[in-house]
Amino acid sequence: MGAEHDLLLMCVSRLGSRLDRNEYLSLRQWWEKNRVRWKALTEVLLSHAEYNWESIIIDHQAHRHPWYEQLATEASLRDCATFFLENSVLPSFISMVERTLDVQICDEGQQAIRRNLADEQVPVSHADLMQRLIHALKKKAGDDLKLETYSSLLDRTLIFHYGYFVDPWHLVGLLFATEVMANHRLSHIKRGLERLGFDEYEIEFINIQLTCDKHHTRGWREGVILPSTRLSPQLRKPIAEGIAACLVTSASYLDEKQYAVCMQ
Repeated sequence: MGAEHDLLLMCVSRLGSRLDRNEYLSLRQWWEKNRVRWKALTEVLLSHAEYNWESIIIDHQAHRHPWYEQLATEASLRDCATFFLENSVLPSFISMVERTLDVQICDEGQQAIRRNLADEQVPVSHADLMQRLIHALKKKAGDDLKLETYSSLLDRTLIFHYGYFVDPWHLVGLLFATEVMANHRLSHIKRGLERLGFDEYEIEFINIQLTCDKHHTRGWREGVILPSTRLSPQLRKPIAEGIAACLVTSASYLDEKQYAVCMQ
């Protein structure tokens, strides 16, 4: 796990710029070593038309994982806070979406991603609202939270960095899968935070995301994936592989997270 942790720290330090040759090769090598884990699911996705991919995501264990029900009904304040904070090493949503804008090959894709980015500023910056929620979590949970470095979380996070630095079409699949799963995930998180006493001001980020994620899902599917793969069918594979990597690593992390909390 030490090598993966060091690789992640290196990626985090390079966000907004580029990896040098050796760093790039290290990230590629990590990906090649791990991609066998989601190979079978990638092949399932590729055996279906793109408009069926959403239903495959919804049917996967990562989508309706029991950890989300646990967050909604019984997880402690500290468990909720650590869940949010230990995921903070993911690249920002805006930076990931902007990265996919660089490689779009059709007008529909450009327009869909620009709408997505514009939505992130309405009615105010969603990044600022997320920081408000994080601040409220830290304030209520205290400063002595112990954040675990799960091996599964390293994998879940590194796939996004791989997409960001190496293959933005893989990142398209990651973001599409994330948006498809967002409504169920966020609705359960909202229930949990309300149960723990968070008010509407503190959870405004979640309320706003719940209103726009279905719209964003449609934008990725109809604006980016369908027209782009019609124009360039070879893009099906990296997008499908991104979806598969997102689902497999998410399910593994949630399994490990739920087990760790239950063992406390």
